[in-house]
Formats: sequence, structure tokens, C-alpha cells
Amino acid sequence: MNPERNHNKRGLLGTFLIIIGVILLLGNLGYLPYQLTDILFRWPMIFVAIGIYNLLKKQYTGAIITLAIGGLYLLPHFIDDLSYRDIFKFWPVFLILIGVTFYFKRRELMPANQRGARVDEYIDEMDIFGGGVTQVESHNFKGGRVTAIFGGGEVYLDRCQLSPDGAVLDVAMIFGGSKIMVPRDWNVKTEVVSIFGGFADKRNFFADTPPETSRTLVIKGLALFGGGEIRSL
Repeated sequence: MNPERNHNKRGLLGTFLIIIGVILLLGNLGYLPYQLTDILFRWPMIFVAIGIYNLLKKQYTGAIITLAIGGLYLLPHFIDDLSYRDIFKFWPVFLILIGVTFYFKRRELMPANQRGARVDEYIDEMDIFGGGVTQVESHNFKGGRVTAIFGGGEVYLDRCQLSPDGAVLDVAMIFGGSKIMVPRDWNVKTEVVSIFGGFADKRNFFADTPPETSRTLVIKGLALFGGGEIRSL
């Protein structure tokens, strides 16, 4: 784990909490207009705050979705004729946002430097309304993508070796989930944004198998009304 990057995240979180605290304090002391505090202190602002925080962390998928959720629930406060019941008419917006995200991220799986790579160095697994088991064998694994939508599967990386530069695995768990099996001594870092879902590291750690710190598998992405887990054999 990069200590400098970890300190940057703590600094970002600290700055974000300070700003929220100052806004709340000014509102309680009456230094902010009532119209503004009436909006800031409503529960949908929780989603807006999470979205802004994810945006600052450059986790754009989670930021867009949480901002959309908060924005939709704030609409009745700006449009008099709109009720909370009317908001549910806009639920297809989330499908559109997810589709737009997949569309613009479709090229991220294979950057220019990957065009000459071997097939077994990258994976692109997709489980939709179903699932399966995938065994990956590679001596130079560099990452890829795992997508589960209303379904799920299992991806076994236990016979893989990470590339010298490590690997990045982009996951998208939407009303579904996946189980990722990795060697017990791998150093794994999770950067998954969870919205009404979760992504957990449930590996079994033993003292005689220290992690391989020189190479890291980074798992990032989104768990929306779904989740996943990392396990080891």
C-alpha cells in the first residue's frame, strides 16, 4: 500500500468533514438563509455528499449514481407540482446512467499498451441473469473486468501469477454479485464504491503465508444493490 496515497485520502476525508461541519455550524447559528439550510439539512443531501466525496476521489461511476439519487429526491423542493410519488417515474434514469457509464468505459479495458498482450493476461467476464465458474490461468495476469447484473459467478485466480506491475480488476455488481478467488499470499487492495451493497475481503490469513507486497491486485468499481467478496482456498 502506498503510504503517501493513503495520507492523501485521509486528508481529503478530513477536509470534506471540516467543510460539512462548518456548514452545519453556520446553519445552527443562523448565519445561513433558511431556504438554504432547509435544503442542506434534508436526508437526500446524504447522497449528494457521498457523490461529491466520490467525485473528489475520481470514482466517477459511484459519484454520478449517488448524485442522481440525491438530485431526484430533491426535485420536489424545487418543483411545486412534483411529488415523491412522481419521482418513481424517473427510475429508468438509473438504467440510462449505468448504460452511459458502461458505454464510455468500454475502451478502458484494453488501453493502447494492451493491444499486443496475450489473451490470458486480461479477462472480461459478464454474468447477466445467470452465472458461471471461470478458471483463469496466467503467468502474467494484468487484470480486466468482471460484471454481474441480476446474476453472479465465481472467478478463480488461484492459478495465476501477477504481472511485475500488478493488476487492476474493474468490477460492476448491479443487483448481483461475484466471488473472486485469489491466492492466499496476494496483496489485494479494494477501491469499490458500495451503494446499498457491499464488497468484502473474506480471505483466510495465516502467519506462514505473508502477503506479496511487491505486487498488488487493485479491485475497483461499483456495487449497486449487489456485492461481491474476495476469498482464498
